[in-house]
Amino acid sequence: MATKEEDGKLKLAIEDYPYANDGLLVWDAIKEWASDYVEHYYPCTADIVDDEELQGWWTEVRTKGHEDKKDGPWWPQLDSHESLVQVQATIMWVTSAHHAAVNFGQYPFAGYFPNRPTIARRNMPSEMGVEGMDAFEEAPEKVLLDTFPSMHESILVLAIMNLLSSHSPDEEYMGTYQDPAWEENVKISKAFDKFKGGMMEIVAQINEWNKDRKRKNRHGAGVVPYVLLKPSDGDPMDKKMVMEMGIPNSISI
Repeated sequence: MATKEEDGKLKLAIEDYPYANDGLLVWDAIKEWASDYVEHYYPCTADIVDDEELQGWWTEVRTKGHEDKKDGPWWPQLDSHESLVQVQATIMWVTSAHHAAVNFGQYPFAGYFPNRPTIARRNMPSEMGVEGMDAFEEAPEKVLLDTFPSMHESILVLAIMNLLSSHSPDEEYMGTYQDPAWEENVKISKAFDKFKGGMMEIVAQINEWNKDRKRKNRHGAGVVPYVLLKPSDGDPMDKKMVMEMGIPNSISI
């Protein structure tokens, strides 16, 4: 899907790929914030290696949280600034931006049931022989409706998707809330302000991309602007779509 350039940056195989385009911006911002944080509290490698509580947490993550994969050779060792930042950034990404991208578009994109019916109650016409194809050609709408889930099944799934796609009224969004402990530390507070500023730059970039007519996967007739990874840039409740309310700090279900 991507290749690494000489400068270390990734070049996408598909340039107009909204999830990857926006996701890389958010990932870079998260990783920079994690790096600033780690550098302050762990100025040298020995501080990381000798932190028994940190090492104990990572051991528990690997051996208890993922017991079936605990012997995998790919687990990073928390023995450097780079490895700790990578672990932190990955956890932050999965529980925030990645979840936002796969979750909050469920109802907006699949709420119109023909877009993504959950089951088919009968085989496709081509699988039912000549009689099946004849019936489809004579009354395609009837065959289609007979194939879709029942009204009861549809309403049940729609209600669940609507609930899953909703934001909590007391949601905290990435780049908007600064923990009181960070405010007391001048260096960390400045690092967070830089992270917050980076989020606003991402908002501007996403807005620009969504207006770019060359980007057919996010602009044009019948195409919904891609805003699932757009950071919060105001009161989330003022947004017209649940998808553009922002990136919650953490999974809330």
